[in-house]
Amino acid sequence: MFSAEFNPLRIAASDMLTPDVMRLRLQHPQGDQLPPFEAGAHVQIQINEQYCRAYSLCSNPGDLSHYDIAVKREMLGRGGSQALHALARPGGELAVSAPCNLFALAPQAEHHLLVGGGVGLTPLMAMAYRLAGQGLPFSFVVAVASSGGSPFAAQLAGSGWPVELVHNPRETLDISRTLAALPANTHVYCCGPQGLMERVRTQCAGLPADQWHEEAFAGSETTVRSGFQLHLSNSGVDIEVPAGSSMLAALRQAGVAPETNCEQGICGSCVVAWCDGEPVHGDQCLDDEDRSEYIAICCGSCRSPRLTLAL
Repeated sequence: MFSAEFNPLRIAASDMLTPDVMRLRLQHPQGDQLPPFEAGAHVQIQINEQYCRAYSLCSNPGDLSHYDIAVKREMLGRGGSQALHALARPGGELAVSAPCNLFALAPQAEHHLLVGGGVGLTPLMAMAYRLAGQGLPFSFVVAVASSGGSPFAAQLAGSGWPVELVHNPRETLDISRTLAALPANTHVYCCGPQGLMERVRTQCAGLPADQWHEEAFAGSETTVRSGFQLHLSNSGVDIEVPAGSSMLAALRQAGVAPETNCEQGICGSCVVAWCDGEPVHGDQCLDDEDRSEYIAICCGSCRSPRLTLAL
């Protein structure tokens, strides 16, 4: 259902925004302009044979001489970010997909409120570039970590954008107060650590659903709370998914190797058709209509005792 074509891009520069967040500047090997992208878009990067990951573009969509990404080294992650930190050096090349956007700005919004923190600021930076360049009204709320650092602190300070830095966000962040002073048709875009996103989501509970936009990079498959059975219709095999495991882990343990790339529910490579069950969706690549027929198995689960997959 989903496919991505990868092309080599040259690493033109790299710098450390914080001790654990690396920014990479990617350019065409011959210096040509890169394919256009909309604010909020991401690319997939084939780091090596083992790891393929999705990263938001944080550069100006109006400047196609390069793409910028920012990558946090996750010491407790699945290894992709650590591999990229170790391998990426100026002058080297990475296989990069064309941009894809699942976190787009809403053209009908009267005002845009960007809320994020940490490396979750990456897609919001591109949004701010686009909104400022088009002269559209927006506000940018940046949650600053307890350490006092933010990956884009210097860039934000010199941007001239309407930025509000919120220190100690667990105690002081109040998006409902911010929204009260903004037009009714304000759209909120949130990306950041899970705790921050949960807090902002709760504070925006009164917002119409179509005015709330979020992007979360889960980074691991969904662990199921209660066991169920997978029936693979193409092969006739039944596989038990025990509580505490995941669909992807159970399939692999049974010797089934479904196609996967990002394993974040973003790229769509693991999407398969389902029937005869009640799936739970955790992806960001399918809409409600798609989900009536398909599930991303890297981050899906099931409420019913049995689920049939077209595998």
